Amino acid sequence: MKFFFAKTDSLYKIFKTLEKIPPQKAVQMFIDPEHPFFENQWWWKQMVEIIQKRKLNITFSAEKESNRKYYEQLWLKVEYEDEKPIVKFFKTLSLFLFDIKKFHLHAYNRQKYLFYMFFFFELIAWLWILWFIIILILPNATITIKVAQQTEDIIYNFRYYPVARQEAMGSLRQISIPYYTWVIDYNYQLAISTENIQHIVNPSAWLVKIYNRTPKDLQLLANTRFVTSNWLVFLSKEPLSLPAWLEDNPSEITVKFNAAETDEEGKIIGVRWNIPKNTRMTIRNLDESYIFWEIWAESIEDFTGWSSTSLWTITEKDKEMLEQRIRSSVYADKINIVNSEFKEKDSLILTFDELIKTTFHPPFTIDWKIWERATSLRGRADVTFDFFYLKRSDIVKAFTQYVSERQSDSIELISINPNSLIFIQELSWINGSDRVFMIPTKVSIYQGYDFKRDVKWIIPAIRTNVSWKTIEEARKIILQYPEISSAKINLWIFQWNILPNVKSRIKVKVEY
Repeated sequence: MKFFFAKTDSLYKIFKTLEKIPPQKAVQMFIDPEHPFFENQWWWKQMVEIIQKRKLNITFSAEKESNRKYYEQLWLKVEYEDEKPIVKFFKTLSLFLFDIKKFHLHAYNRQKYLFYMFFFFELIAWLWILWFIIILILPNATITIKVAQQTEDIIYNFRYYPVARQEAMGSLRQISIPYYTWVIDYNYQLAISTENIQHIVNPSAWLVKIYNRTPKDLQLLANTRFVTSNWLVFLSKEPLSLPAWLEDNPSEITVKFNAAETDEEGKIIGVRWNIPKNTRMTIRNLDESYIFWEIWAESIEDFTGWSSTSLWTITEKDKEMLEQRIRSSVYADKINIVNSEFKEKDSLILTFDELIKTTFHPPFTIDWKIWERATSLRGRADVTFDFFYLKRSDIVKAFTQYVSERQSDSIELISINPNSLIFIQELSWINGSDRVFMIPTKVSIYQGYDFKRDVKWIIPAIRTNVSWKTIEEARKIILQYPEISSAKINLWIFQWNILPNVKSRIKVKVEY
């Protein structure tokens, strides 16, 4: 048996309840901690006398530490447990749902939990109402369309000027682009073979047979070049006369051949002169020989004994040649050097030969000394490159201005591809003293229908035509417009497959 007394219950009610409790019956009693009963010790003395006189088995419930100590001082049985907040909350909720009377008695000391509980239920109720309105009363759809893009190449004679003169160039009618200057210091290295090469050659000569299968006589000059299949070159030292081919008198003559110093590729032949017997050779500049194989020479026996050695010595001529080679190589390769060494991001070098100034800083450094022996010679030179470059942001700005001045109301510039920029002609100076020049410049742009202006009223037409249509029907309607490349439709949850019938609930988003 359990009894609960709120702080508003009278003393008479409490004492009358004690008189009605059967002796020895286990009873649990709770008195609100804010009840005036706790303020008067005389009343508690009367309660203890009644309990002892009637031999009542009462256990008092204490929710606060102070109440527990108070009961213990009176030698009354007390039950106390400090519950966790979450347990208290669910107990209160259980009382609210299943024991409303006990809940009201309990609620006097649980006002803060009661407030949280009612606030929680009220919030849930409002959210549910709002959700119901959105789902059932205000359905909506979002249509995301992607603009169809078209590529176009445009060409314009831009003026290029130093960035320091930007204010002065603002008055020009022509669209202009500023350029910037940059300097790169570079150490160039090059190696060459030494010039003073002395070949010691065994000057042997060998006999070969020359055949003429053509029906005409042929006269060959002295030093006519005969070439093997692997590009070895041999020379006939004397003029030759080749008679025509006759069935009863085949045309062939025996002559001496000497080897050339280098082959067809300019490489020294050396011991490769030693060719085997029956090696064929043709005349390089004669079609009847080199192409049709009607005139040729054959070695009668193996060529042997050909040999050569070389002495390599560094001379003053080698040094001069190396310096000249370095200069010519730097001038020929300066564009590649500048492109590889320039590290500025989102920039473009003006790779015109006359705009890249090359300065050498003597002396040239050479690894070897004059008259030393070596097979190669390596040298170095310090070089400075002064050149111009453009910023991609300035290029995009200039072409955007060009397009905006010439575009129709229905077309919108989507993007410019600065990587497609090409200078289609050489530059021409407009003002050399001010360093202003002109270059016809080409770039690719992407453009599409301008949905911001929407001069064709496409978006209002879409909202009207797709309302109360299924997703597939709506997509087919949208893709009928050539200005649109794709469409994506998202419906609010629980709307199934039908778009709203109210146009204001259909939102259209544009992507590029």
